[in-house]
Amino acid sequence: WTRFQYGRQEDVAEGISWHQEALELRPAPHPERSTSLNNIALVLCTRFHKYGRRDDLEEAISLHREALELRPAPHSERSSSLNNIAVVLSERFDEYGRQEDLEEVISLHREALQLLHAPHPVRSTSLNDIALALWTRFKKYGCQEDLEEAISLHREVLELRPAPHPGHSTSLHTITFALSTRFEE
Repeated sequence: WTRFQYGRQEDVAEGISWHQEALELRPAPHPERSTSLNNIALVLCTRFHKYGRRDDLEEAISLHREALELRPAPHSERSSSLNNIAVVLSERFDEYGRQEDLEEVISLHREALQLLHAPHPVRSTSLNDIALALWTRFKKYGCQEDLEEAISLHREVLELRPAPHPGHSTSLHTITFALSTRFEE
């Protein structure tokens, strides 16, 4: 994986080729097809970060969507697939500023959260993801309700990450940042 991030373009192309070959060996309804789709999408995202090829980003989104279709509720990895799409759409929003991408990011993170009831170990991460997306929307469009909900979600994250949780200090930082944003408004 590191070699893809820092290596040559040929390495990434070869990695994609191997992942595509693995995908061909896993036709639908193979139980691991969604994993192969996600693997290709991750490498395409790596190549997008390195070379900025928009078609890589678009294909990654498409592959993540296909993987999600193979993981209907109550599939144990559905929340992960929802998050994968949200992350890539968030990158596209950061790159091109399409409001509909940000709206879908928030919707996907909310759907993922609904699948992660307390005390699920990644519930706090899902709450944090929604809070960050809402904060982004607040910064871009100025809707005060987004900031208020983000602060509320950050408080919930903090409750799920008491000291000495490894994410406690980061949670303290993010809620402080959100509160200072509200103070400055």
